This record gives sequence, structure tokens and C-alpha cells, in this order.
Amino acid sequence: MLGTLKRAGDVLDLFTTDDPEWGVTAVARRLEIGKSLAHDVLASLAAIGLLQRVGSGRYRLGWRTVSMASVLLRTSELKVQARPVVREVAERKGLTVSLVAWDRRRLVYIDRCHSMRRVSVSVRGPVAGATVPIDGSAASKVLLASRCPDEVRSLWDCGFVHTRHASLSELELDLDAVRRNGWAHDEAGAAVPGNAVAAPVRDVGGDVAAALSLDAAHPCAAANVHLHARMAVATASRISTALRHCNALN
Repeated sequence: MLGTLKRAGDVLDLFTTDDPEWGVTAVARRLEIGKSLAHDVLASLAAIGLLQRVGSGRYRLGWRTVSMASVLLRTSELKVQARPVVREVAERKGLTVSLVAWDRRRLVYIDRCHSMRRVSVSVRGPVAGATVPIDGSAASKVLLASRCPDEVRSLWDCGFVHTRHASLSELELDLDAVRRNGWAHDEAGAAVPGNAVAAPVRDVGGDVAAALSLDAAHPCAAANVHLHARMAVATASRISTALRHCNALN
């Protein structure tokens, strides 16, 4: 049973923004499984609405994934407690504030709020619910630093880490600095443009539940990295405290 579920998860992981449509032969080749097994998994996922058939042997994500994601985003205690803090800081400080969580080999944006003062500014980047690869963004580094060394090594070896580090050792040194400092800064050339800093949001058990990212989206903000870092740490701490308080009440 566990093997079947893992295989279904591996198939679902193939569907991304860059590769939204897959066929039996391509799935079999990518996962190195037989075509009959690939067909069975795809057909089973389509039968329960997680995939939809869009042609002869071709599949895309099904609409059930949208409804499930909607339920999660609306009921997540993390988002419920973080939302008012994210909105307040975005507006009061004139920043873009993002809440980003770990999703196996990718990252998912739980929330992303822009200041109304930046309406006239072109603000790019993911929207809430979007997934992105593990790159050199501040949020990526905070979340990657929260993973165990063996997992980081596996992600590196499998090519899921898209940073400018020349080696795994160089990456590990950078992640050690993130753990010591309690925050991270965008790597030049990260997928999300800007000058973001991020800090960890911790759940009631002290584990990293998400990364709180502040993006000034202007080159001149680079001189204020440490100022923004302190703000990110303080904001992440507010959300962590709210999570602990909510858990105590329940």
C-alpha cells in the first residue's frame, strides 16, 4: 500500500507549470517503470479526480486538486494566524510580505501580500498557492536550512537545488550561517526578483513551519539588509507566538 501511494505521489510530482501535461510513455520513461504500471497509476488518479484525461493517453491535473488546495488554504492554522500580521507589516512598512512553506522537493507560497503604496510599482513573483523550485531566494535558504543533512544531500544529488553554490560543501556552509544568524538574504539571480530577507516561523514544537519573507523590491534596500532582517525575525516571531497561543487555547 505504501509503495502504491509513493508511486502515485511520484506521478503527481511530475505535473508542474513547465510540464503540465504528461502521457503514459513519458511517465514510464521518467519514473523508469513499465508502461502498463504508468497507465494504471494515471488512470487511477484520474478516476478519483486528481488527474483529468485530455486526449489519447494524455493527462493534466484534475480540478479536485484545486478544491483540496482551497480547503487547505482556508483552514490552515498557520495561514489564519499569519494573515493579519502579513497584511499589517506589508502596509505599514510598504513591503511585499510572503509566507512560504516546504512541499517535499519544492516550495509553496501560502500567502503573499503587497502594500497598497506599491500599486503603481510592477510587482512580480508568485501568488498564494503557487509552487516554486528550491533556488537561492531567502525563503528557500531558510527552509532548506531546516531540513536534515541527509535530505539536503539527497536534494542536491538529485538536482533539485537550483542555487549558485559550486558544491554541496559550499551550500552546507551557507546553510550553517543561516542557522546561526536566524535569517537569510536573497542570492543574486534568485527566481523571485528583489532584495528579500527571510526568517523562520516555528510551530508549537519549535520546528520550522514556514519562512516569512520581506521583499523591498528595490536595489537601494540592499544597504538596509540587516534592518530588514531584524524586521523579518521580529515578524516571524510574532506569528510563531500566535501559533503557540492558539494551540494553548485549543
